[in-house]
Amino acid sequence: MFYAIVSVMKIAICDDEQVFVKKLHNILWTQPDCTVDCFLSPLDLLSKYEAGIFYDVVFLDILMEPMNGIDLAQKLRAYDKQTAIIFLTAYSEYAPAGYEVRAFRYLLKPVTRESVTKVLQDLRRELQEYQKILLKTSECEFLLHLKDIYYIEANNKDCIIYYDTDRLTIRKGLTDLEELFPKHSFYRIHRKYLVNLAHVREFDETKLSLDCGITLPISRRKSFPFRNALERYIEGGLN
Repeated sequence: MFYAIVSVMKIAICDDEQVFVKKLHNILWTQPDCTVDCFLSPLDLLSKYEAGIFYDVVFLDILMEPMNGIDLAQKLRAYDKQTAIIFLTAYSEYAPAGYEVRAFRYLLKPVTRESVTKVLQDLRRELQEYQKILLKTSECEFLLHLKDIYYIEANNKDCIIYYDTDRLTIRKGLTDLEELFPKHSFYRIHRKYLVNLAHVREFDETKLSLDCGITLPISRRKSFPFRNALERYIEGGLN
């Protein structure tokens, strides 16, 4: 399975209850790195896919007219098999039908900010297990799993990417390279270093250690924001 890295998660809400759509939109638009489009008709969302406009995540109500959420999901799957489908329902008995369209999750109405945040955290974390990034050197191209990358070091006009037991040098600045990585799991701790939060083992105000045995400095102004970023990352895995 291959997922391209997406810096902004494109989300669609499809529900024929306008009050509910507004509530869910108000929750989602506060999430980091998300854009949200709303649809009160399943036919309007389907027309987007027919036009080649796809979403990373789709929240679908099950009971809609003139097409229910299960039938709509089956049609969306014909255009894009990677869209994460999250069904919205007040009735848990619809869950078995979701297996046919590979639903990622069911949310029972009324949804809460906590339940929506949790499902997005779970989705980002699961996608990262499969995400790869395509990196070009002067000699060839490399396809790396995000989870295998420990950290990235700025080295003049180049960047050195440390992964597994190897390293890769590419001709790109760290600021530009930072934009390619998901912000919820990679953090810039220093002007020279971008680290994968999944590999942080221990830290204090001035340095951190990774599970590969490397110790890196944390700049003074990054110390507190780094702690917050790490706490958000950990909470995302424990909730």
